[in-house]
Amino acid sequence: MNPFRQPISYRAGQSPSFVGAADLNQDGFLDLAVTNTQDNSIFIFINNKDGSFQDPVQLKTGRQPRSIVLGDFDEDGKIDLATMNNDEDNLYLYLNRSTQGRALFALPTVYTVGPSPFAAAAADFNGDRHLDLAVISRHDRLMILMGKGDGTFEEGMVADPGAIPTGIISGQFNGDAFPDLAIANNGPGSTEFIFFWGKGDGTFQKGEKLTSGMKPLSLLSEDFNQDRRPDILVINGLGDSLSLFLQGKDGRYGNPIPFGAEGGPVAAVAADFSGDGLIDLVVANSRSDNISFLAGKGDGTFQHPPFNIHTGVAPFSLTSGDFNQDGTVDIAVVNNEDQTLSVLLAKQKKRRD
Repeated sequence: MNPFRQPISYRAGQSPSFVGAADLNQDGFLDLAVTNTQDNSIFIFINNKDGSFQDPVQLKTGRQPRSIVLGDFDEDGKIDLATMNNDEDNLYLYLNRSTQGRALFALPTVYTVGPSPFAAAAADFNGDRHLDLAVISRHDRLMILMGKGDGTFEEGMVADPGAIPTGIISGQFNGDAFPDLAIANNGPGSTEFIFFWGKGDGTFQKGEKLTSGMKPLSLLSEDFNQDRRPDILVINGLGDSLSLFLQGKDGRYGNPIPFGAEGGPVAAVAADFSGDGLIDLVVANSRSDNISFLAGKGDGTFQHPPFNIHTGVAPFSLTSGDFNQDGTVDIAVVNNEDQTLSVLLAKQKKRRD
């Protein structure tokens, strides 16, 4: 069953590589932010309050912006943007200055974070109630930036996470109260992702490595089997496969549950898209030019075969949220090679009397 309506396409910039959702203009509706790697820009798509979007507002970035982290870094109640510029050694931080429903951002503050920064995760790593950043660079580097709560950061620890890290998420993965990190390493012949256990003071201890499929590319954490523990899904960049790690009662992760994907899976989002109370999965497949909807069964498995939906050429990234506030979860996808953004609103679910 396809839970989505037909995709609606919007023109993005050259080689869009990432899309994220947040209320960027303070009107209560989710907007979209898209990085365009070839024209060095972020496009801000403002929601018309019905799930359709206005022509984009453009922000200039450094060379080849690859991804965005969204968060209120200066604690003024507005969502700010941090983008990793892959062809530079820096991160641009844009503080949100929106007023009266207009999306406005200050000129960026530049932070040096290491060669070819690719992705980042935001959380309070040292317990001071300010958002911090963990940034991975493709030159085998993890850097922690400690937030001061005023929109500025200072350099924290630096570590080697492994060969060519491309995916990072934060969560409480070992059962204690401190945020941890999980990092996918996409280096030649790699089949691993690695944990960094948070110490609660802004530093991390290198943890265990787990074996997934070939060339892990990105990660996703969700409670797929309804046991209130964070599971981890690995999207493998080679071999067209996904690997699901369920967390056990002892806080450890067992052997992966492998399952096939369409051609070139690159990213995934999880939510209850079908409205049955169970967590489903949507995967972007860059070589198949589609996204796959996999209905969750509630036990960590999914219905097969998936329902595939054509979006555009080479979908690279996707995000989810209730864009039209009808109580259902929608999807936005960026298609890298045809320079478009596809929005798929969910079908209205029938009421159960």
